[in-house]
Amino acid sequence: MNRKILLITAATLAFGMLLPGSGARAQDAPPKMPYVFAMYCVMCHKEGVQIGPTGIFDMISKSGNPLHEQYIRNNTRFGFNAMPAFRVSEVSPKELNAIVTYLKEVAAYRKTHPGYKPVPVKEGGGKK
Repeated sequence: MNRKILLITAATLAFGMLLPGSGARAQDAPPKMPYVFAMYCVMCHKEGVQIGPTGIFDMISKSGNPLHEQYIRNNTRFGFNAMPAFRVSEVSPKELNAIVTYLKEVAAYRKTHPGYKPVPVKEGGGKK
């Protein structure tokens, strides 16, 4: 009997996730900038600063080509031109995944909200 109730509940939840509008509330809020991005990246990749390209927020290179996530990983880890290299002790693989995920989420969010400019969340404290 408990198994039957569990299956019905799981099916109901899964079906509810497929309904239109069920995920709309989550997409209305802009993606939250990971601490590591705010710590190391945003100072060069924010609007109005000409050090790093701001096209990363749209996953687009300076030449207008789409950026692949591996390109971001390689440039972050090994550096390229003015982009410094970040060692594993500075940006862990988990944090690097968070950066890539964040940039992909921002690019998707900016397609529906073209005026959105990412800003760091005000948080204190050390590296999380």
